[in-house]
Amino acid sequence: MMFFTKIRAGALQFVLFIGTIIVLLLFGFILMNHGNALFDKRSETIVNLIQEANSGLSTSFDNPMGKGQQRNLDSNISVIRTTVSKDYWGLIEKRKVVSEKGKLRFEKLALVGHQAEERPALYIKDANRPMVVTGRAKIEGDAYLPERGIKMGNIGGYGYTRPQLVYGNSYRSQRQLPPIHQETNQQLQQFTGKYRNFKGKRINLRANADVKNSFANETLLIEENHVELGNVSLSGNIIIRAINEIRVSSAARLRDVILIAPIIVIGDGVKGSFQAISSERIMVGTNCQLEYPTILAVQSDPSKTTAINGQRNPAISIGRGSTVAGSVLYLDKKEQEGLPLFMIVEEGAIVAGEIYCEQSLELKGSVYGSVITDSFVAFENGNTYLNHLFNGEINASLLPKEFSGLVYGDKQINSVVKWMY
Repeated sequence: MMFFTKIRAGALQFVLFIGTIIVLLLFGFILMNHGNALFDKRSETIVNLIQEANSGLSTSFDNPMGKGQQRNLDSNISVIRTTVSKDYWGLIEKRKVVSEKGKLRFEKLALVGHQAEERPALYIKDANRPMVVTGRAKIEGDAYLPERGIKMGNIGGYGYTRPQLVYGNSYRSQRQLPPIHQETNQQLQQFTGKYRNFKGKRINLRANADVKNSFANETLLIEENHVELGNVSLSGNIIIRAINEIRVSSAARLRDVILIAPIIVIGDGVKGSFQAISSERIMVGTNCQLEYPTILAVQSDPSKTTAINGQRNPAISIGRGSTVAGSVLYLDKKEQEGLPLFMIVEEGAIVAGEIYCEQSLELKGSVYGSVITDSFVAFENGNTYLNHLFNGEINASLLPKEFSGLVYGDKQINSVVKWMY
């Protein structure tokens, strides 16, 4: 005999509710699995884009590129398109690498330079006269010297105090200095030209300004007749240009910007990293800490003649206790009668990087890296000693091998100076 039992409506609703919850949980589980799969696939694609961008930058070093040129690169993954383009930020070459797949895109910006496997301590032009070392002077590393070589000397009763003249191998130098890369020289000439027009958005410099500008954005320009950089903070894609003079005080915080003026005065105690480009003179005060990759560069106007007036005005001066990590350039091919045209590194000052000087260098301090110069000079006791290195030190072994500098001679770009933002 079959029995029939009534099931209450509330129980049926409860069963349907539980069933609906189970269906929703199963559907959510399926969506979660699908989402995780998509996320994993997207993450894998992003990782591949980053790897292709890194690989693309290294690959681009193998073949020379012209300024403004863009090149498609071979990719290890066929569905990813990678391009590299070349430009400059000041005197340093800038490369942008972009990797794309569909709507996904990864971009990297880097300043690039030359990293030398073996960096000589000294290259001095052969001008048919010997180089003279005296006092506490020291050259540690390989040296390219004139045919007439190097010898000991005496200034004011101070003779050479070391047992060796060069602590490294000696080679024969040529009658011309290794040239700066053509594009770098062109950049320098453009920045020091009187009628240079810079592209970008012009802004006014305000007191207590704090301006940060990414290199992915349009360049910001500050242009005035005379610029005083006091209590301001400027970093990134910013150019500061003065018709007459720029003065930087220790209250200024500068990072990666470019300064352009005929005369640039960097006061005592300034800290930061920047490029200072001048057509006349750059003066660095005492106890400054200019970090890598700082560039100080003077390209003298060839149309101007220097008066012979007995004054000793260096084109670049680096004061006592100051450190400059990067490159210091003085380009001036004028023939000078009387007192030589020169730059000076004062006693106790350090250049950690490279000096390139087409005139005379008075080195009283130290260079941790390399010096390429037309000649040396020493001004002591009212006398001028040509081609004398007095008390200065050049030590190539103290420069980190990771240092990337400017390109000279037949060298090529091969390393990253700094990743940009």
